[in-house]
Amino acid sequence: MISIRRTYKNKAPKQLAGTNRTFKAAIRGMSAKDAWQYYKQHEKHYSYNTPETKRIFRNMNFKRCSFCTKVIDDFDTAMTVEHIETKHDHPQKIFQWSNLLCACQTCNTKRSTTPRDRKQYLDPTRIPDLERYFSFLPDGTIHPDNSLPPEEQQKADYMIRLYRLDRKDLECERREFFKNLLESDSFSSFLEKQDPSSQNIIFLSVFTYYRRCRERYGQQGR
Repeated sequence: MISIRRTYKNKAPKQLAGTNRTFKAAIRGMSAKDAWQYYKQHEKHYSYNTPETKRIFRNMNFKRCSFCTKVIDDFDTAMTVEHIETKHDHPQKIFQWSNLLCACQTCNTKRSTTPRDRKQYLDPTRIPDLERYFSFLPDGTIHPDNSLPPEEQQKADYMIRLYRLDRKDLECERREFFKNLLESDSFSSFLEKQDPSSQNIIFLSVFTYYRRCRERYGQQGR
């Protein structure tokens, strides 16, 4: 995971804001259970994954998942919208811009409908230098950074488990990424010159961590 600068930080995109107002007016006075049932019955009339939100997420995330940081191929059809507070438990926030993040289908599916633990959840749009929470080993595995206080390590572990950031396909790609970095000094220099949306930067968070290790511990990292 890496920190993300949220576009429209203090207000919602125009179309989404309009949908949010209309939906909240429709469910005003309802319980969360009734509001959820209303949404399920009328969801064809409301949408959060619109051309507007896709365009904003594409630019905001450089076409990357907010959690595993992989580039989402065929962004317009493969990108999913992740609700920080789940739709089922917080239907009043279904169209709230600050509650929406861009995700790949796998990360979205791995979390599914698990409610958010507010004390543990790391919102990438609210935490500067989010990369400091995670360590990556040359074998591609991801771990909470052991230099953090225990309560902060628990947050990193929570996010790893919630979105299954330790899944095998990610480990394999990170391992290959490390291999290229370790074998060629020119590879890291090449990556530094790439646009953030480039497919060549497979895991920007891994590269950021690796660069920090080189500065702190020398060429071999730790």
